[in-house]
Amino acid sequence: MDENTQIVDQPEMIDIKTYKTANKRAHFKRHIAIYFLLMIVLWVLYFFIFREPKTPETADAPMGMFLKCTLFVTIIWTVLLFFHYLFVYRLNATMVDREIKKLRKEIEKKKAVLEKLKEEAKQLEEGETAETAETDDNNE
Repeated sequence: MDENTQIVDQPEMIDIKTYKTANKRAHFKRHIAIYFLLMIVLWVLYFFIFREPKTPETADAPMGMFLKCTLFVTIIWTVLLFFHYLFVYRLNATMVDREIKKLRKEIEKKKAVLEKLKEEAKQLEEGETAETAETDDNNE
């Protein structure tokens, strides 16, 4: 049976869910470590190698290409890291929990409808047996 088709209440599924959550968090921690290491390298390279010294003549000079690239990478990667954080720690759990609650409500509604139909069928059956018993008594 595929792990996605298993019922959530089974203990095996809880262990799989816990493992997946832990795995996602570990990946995020690796992502943030790589982010900080690379940002440190990029900015150290910029400040010690690619930065042009400020003099009165270069005060109005446009930014260098390396600075533009470093800023672009920093901004884009920070935004991506923020969304990665949201999906791992905030949104994923709440979205899954909401879907589980919706499914449980649907199951409860279907169970209630099924019970109601069973009761109606039982009442109809009892009514038919009572009618047949009355007709049998009248025929005698």
